[in-house]
Amino acid sequence: MTTKSPRIVSTDGGFSVFYANRWLYSRHAPVNSALKVVASIELRSDTLYLVPSPCLMHGIDALLSNLLAGSAILCVETEDALMGIAVTAFESLRSDIRVRLIHEREPTAVAAFAQSMGTFRRVVPVQLSHGYSLDPERYDRILNALREDISIFWRNRISLIRMGRLWVKNLFANIGAMNWADVRPVPAVQAGPVVVCGAGPSLDLALPLLRELDDGVHIMACDTAAGALVLSGVRVDSVVCLEGQVYNLEDFLPLNTKPVDAFVDLSAHPSSYRALMGPKILLSSRWADLRLLDRLAAAGFPMMPVPPLGSVGVLSLRIAAAFHGGPLFITGLDFAYPAGRTHCAGSPIDLTERRLETRLYKKGDRWASTFRDGTSCNDKGLVCDPALSMYADLASQELSLFSQAPGGLAYDLRQGIGARLPARPTEFGEARTVLRLASRARAKASPEGIEPEAWASAARRFLERELELARKLRTALRTVTGVPALTGLVADCDYMFAHFPDPQRVAALELDGLKRLAAEAEYWEGRLKDALAGA
Repeated sequence: MTTKSPRIVSTDGGFSVFYANRWLYSRHAPVNSALKVVASIELRSDTLYLVPSPCLMHGIDALLSNLLAGSAILCVETEDALMGIAVTAFESLRSDIRVRLIHEREPTAVAAFAQSMGTFRRVVPVQLSHGYSLDPERYDRILNALREDISIFWRNRISLIRMGRLWVKNLFANIGAMNWADVRPVPAVQAGPVVVCGAGPSLDLALPLLRELDDGVHIMACDTAAGALVLSGVRVDSVVCLEGQVYNLEDFLPLNTKPVDAFVDLSAHPSSYRALMGPKILLSSRWADLRLLDRLAAAGFPMMPVPPLGSVGVLSLRIAAAFHGGPLFITGLDFAYPAGRTHCAGSPIDLTERRLETRLYKKGDRWASTFRDGTSCNDKGLVCDPALSMYADLASQELSLFSQAPGGLAYDLRQGIGARLPARPTEFGEARTVLRLASRARAKASPEGIEPEAWASAARRFLERELELARKLRTALRTVTGVPALTGLVADCDYMFAHFPDPQRVAALELDGLKRLAAEAEYWEGRLKDALAGA
C-alpha cells in the first residue's frame, strides 16, 4: 500500500505515522521505541541534539527533561507533507526555548539557524522516527554542516584567544606609524587577467610561464610566495599580507626595497609595513564582532573591509576577484601537498631547510609537518589537515562567486597538485594562449583621491578617541557604582577582553572579570599613548 499523504494511526502503544509506504514509528509501540532511543543517549552539556524528521515529537519531552546545561534540541523536517504533523505536535513544546522546529532543506540555512540557539561544543544526531530514511543524504549534509560550523566557531575562538590581543596591538601601532603618503584609496576594477600565486609546491611548475608574462598580466603574490617569485626572476605586481606575527618579514627580504603594490591588513605585524616599499591599500579584517572595528570603519581613512578568511591565499582570491575583471589564474594555492613538500622552492621554509640540511637531516620540519597529528591523505595521495580542508572550502566559495560574475573565468595552473577547486584545469600551452589574448595594456595609476594630510588627521582623531575611552573605563572601574554606565563603557571597550577565555564574565560585570579588565585598560592606555606619539 502506498499513501500520498501521511496517515496518523492509533496503536496500543500510542500514535504512529504511515507515509511513503512505510511506518515512521513502530507499528506496535511507537512511543516506547522513541523513549528507548532517548534512554540510550549519553547526555552531555553544551550539546546540540539534531532530531531529523521529528513527526509526532515522541521522545522530545523525555529528552528535554534530562538536558544538561547549555544544551538544546533542533528538530528539522525536510518533507513538506510531514511538516504539518510536526507543527501540530510541537505546539505543546513551543514555550520551551531549548527546543526549536524548522522546515529547511539547505544545510547552510540550518547551520545559521543553530547559531541563534546558542554556542555548542558538539552536535549529536537523535533519530526518534524513521523519517530520516526518507531523505538520508540531505540529513547527513545538514549534520555535517552543523559539525563544520561548530568546528569553525571554536577554531576561530581559539585563534581569537591566541591572537586577538596581538591583532589590536598591531592595529593601533600601524595606524600611529603609518606613512599616509604611501596609502592609496581602494582601487577600482581593472581590466585584464590576474595570476594569483600561493607558496605551495605547484608554484614551481608555473615559474617558466610566469617569467614570460608581459605587463598586461597582473601577478599577485600571497606573502610567502613573493620572495620565491623574485628569486626565480618573476615580476611581482602586488603582494597580499595578513600575518599578525613577525614571521612574514623574511618573505619580503628578496624584494630588496623594490616597490610593489601591497594589500596589507591593519592587523599585520608593523615590520611588514616597514619592509614593503611602494603604495599600500589598507585592509581591515573583521576577526570578531567588536565595537572597536565599527569605530575603525567610520574613522575617515581608506580601507577595504574583509571577512575573517584566515588564509592569505583565500584573501588573495577575494582581492583579485574584487579588483580584476579576469580571467583569473591560480597556482601555488594548493591546500594540500605531496609528502615532504609543504612549500615551493625559494620560500623561507625551503631556504631554511636547505641551510640546515646535512647527510642525516633532510627536510626534517616538512616531514614532521607531513606526519603530525590530524594530517591525512586525500584521494589523490596528497597530505591535508582540517585547517587546510577548511581553507580549501573557503577558496572554493570565492572561486564559485567569481565564476558567477560576467566574464568570471577561473583557470587552474596547478597541474593536479593540491585540493580540488572549482577552476578549469589548464595546461601551460593553453594558458599562454588565453593570457596572450586577454592581456591588456596596464593603465597608469591616477593620483586623484590621495589625501595624506586628511587621512593622518583622521587617524590621530581615531587614536585620541580610543585613548579617551580607555581612560574613562579605567576611571570608571575605580569609581563608578552604577551598573548601566559601566555596562556601556565595558561594551565600548570590548576589544580589551574579547581574547579572554571567558569574555562573558566581563560582559556580565563579574568581579574577577572586571579586575582583569582594569589591568587591560591600563595596558591599552599605554599602547594608545605610544601610537599617538608617532602619529
